[in-house]
Amino acid sequence: MTKFCPNCGEENEDVALFCAKCGYDLKDVDQRIRTDKRAKTSSNALNFKTLAALVMIVAIVGIIAFSFIGNSNEGIGNITVIKEYTYGYAFSNDGKINYYNYFLEGVLKNLPSDFEGYEYRASFYDENDKFVGSDDTYDMEYLVSRSKKSQSDLLASIQTTEYHNVSHIQLEITDPNGDVIYNESVKFDMEKFDLSRLEK
Repeated sequence: MTKFCPNCGEENEDVALFCAKCGYDLKDVDQRIRTDKRAKTSSNALNFKTLAALVMIVAIVGIIAFSFIGNSNEGIGNITVIKEYTYGYAFSNDGKINYYNYFLEGVLKNLPSDFEGYEYRASFYDENDKFVGSDDTYDMEYLVSRSKKSQSDLLASIQTTEYHNVSHIQLEITDPNGDVIYNESVKFDMEKFDLSRLEK
């Protein structure tokens, strides 16, 4: 192993105390070289530890994120509405105002077991795909309790003061992040709409 004289650049033995060419004192140089080596070794060790720690943190965050994504919507990939039944009726209020009521009954199956933060909405559209109205009064707790019992019950309803030829109802459920996890269109059967209660 050799070391170089900082005064003249001469190559000297590692154990030399003075430069063989110019007589420069190499004791301090020797000490400096060893200190620099230790500092470099220490710096490399620190960099390796920092890198290893960062890799571990990224790995842990990745596992947690994957676990959350994988479990947050677990079992809700096949939400479906069954036993759906649509109907409606109209009536007059003392012959002054006509009211038109549209209903959807059924059961939503395979809903999330942990429904906190999920939102449900049912929107009604006419034959021209024009928005008629929406009913968001049925919360997820209500739907989940009915789903578990497989009880067919009211899933959506609206009341209007104008008659609409409703063609379909759009059902939508969003998760706590606002992402749509369920979106299905249910055909509305206007043949089951009763106009007989209107006053002539």
